[in-house]
Amino acid sequence: MDSSPRNLYSFSLEGEGQDEGGEYKINIPLTLTLSRRERGFLDAYLRPSLLTGCSILLALLTLPLFAAPVTEDPLERQMLDIAKDLRCAVCQNQPISESNADLARDMRRIVREQIEAGKSREEIMNYFVERYGDYVLLNPPKRGPGAVIWLAPIALLLVVGISGFVFLRNRLKSTLPSAPKLSKDDVALVRAARKQENP
Repeated sequence: MDSSPRNLYSFSLEGEGQDEGGEYKINIPLTLTLSRRERGFLDAYLRPSLLTGCSILLALLTLPLFAAPVTEDPLERQMLDIAKDLRCAVCQNQPISESNADLARDMRRIVREQIEAGKSREEIMNYFVERYGDYVLLNPPKRGPGAVIWLAPIALLLVVGISGFVFLRNRLKSTLPSAPKLSKDDVALVRAARKQENP
């Protein structure tokens, strides 16, 4: 057991810098109570490693202070908002905002150019409808040919429901034919069989 007197051993890591919010100063004090022997070991082996490790940790903790704020391009946001409602003509039911097809990239570029030219959302949508028809819209209009797309499921459901109702009603209506009349000989046989069962 080490009976040498124990001494306080203290040091601090300091750093200062400047970011957009102004200047900052960081000071991390460390205090250890060590014997002479432990202090010699610390000075010889651990102190350089400890200081290096703490310096790296301090540097990693202060990196976010130097990061530039993320800015979003409003034209890009507006372009993506319009692009999510336009169908890629060569993809399977995928909006041009998510597709990597060459046509989808070209369509996104056209949308961006038209936004920069000051056109409204409706004008841009009409531009694509004129070239590709209502198919290019992910939500087709509820008028004209687009109405068929909206009404077809309802009509199909009605046809299936009515057909099922008529089929079941006719099936329940038809009953089994009545049993044929028994001849006198058959009636006599049935009575004889009953008498044998019940003596």
